[in-house]
Amino acid sequence: MSPEARKEIREYLLRGDYGEIAKLASSNKGVLGHLISLTYDKADIICWRAIEAVGRLSGGMRMSQAKDALERVLTMMRDESGGNPWSGPELLGEIILNNADRFEHYISILASFHEEEIFTAGILRALSRLAGPAYKEVLPYRELAFIYLHHKDPSIKGNALLVLKALKDDTYAASIRELLPDKAEFVFYNGGHLVKKTIGETAEETLRAVNSQKF
Repeated sequence: MSPEARKEIREYLLRGDYGEIAKLASSNKGVLGHLISLTYDKADIICWRAIEAVGRLSGGMRMSQAKDALERVLTMMRDESGGNPWSGPELLGEIILNNADRFEHYISILASFHEEEIFTAGILRALSRLAGPAYKEVLPYRELAFIYLHHKDPSIKGNALLVLKALKDDTYAASIRELLPDKAEFVFYNGGHLVKKTIGETAEETLRAVNSQKF
C-alpha cells in the first residue's frame, strides 16, 4: 500500500469517516491488512477506530471474505503467523458483531482464549458488545464475567462489569455491589471515543441496568 493511501486511512480514522474507508477498500485490497496493523497501541484512539473499521468492512463483505478476515485474526491470536495481536479479541468481536447472523458460533471460540491474560480484557469487552445482537449466545458467559469481577487488573475487572451491564442479569448483583467503593480507573472505547471511569462508577451503572429489568 502506498504512503499516500496509509495517510488517507489515518485521516479518515481521525475523522471517524468509515464510509470513505469502505470506498477505499473497494479498490484497494490492502486496506483491511493495514487497518489490522494499526490495532496494536490501545492507548491510541486510532487503534480503536481501526478495530471498528475492520468490523464495519467485514459487514459489507461476502460470506467467504468475511470468514477469511475472521480466520486471519484467529490465526494471529493462535500465533500461527508469528504475530500475537493484543487487539485480536476486539477485532474478532467486531467482525462477529457485524455478521451476527452468520458467525454467532464463533463466540465460544472467542471466549476460549480468556485464560491468556493479554486477551482477557479484550474478550470481556467483545462479549459486552455482542450481548446486544447475540444475547442468548453471550448469556452463558455471565459466570466468566463473574470470575473476573475481583481481578487485580482494573481493565479486566471493569470490562467484566460491562458484560454484566450489557446482559442486565441480576445473578451476581451482590458481588457487583461490593465494588461500589472501588476507585480504580479503567479506559474503554465507546461511541467512537476513549472513556475513563472508576470501577465503582461502572458498578453503579451496572446495578442500575440490572434493576431496570425488574420493572
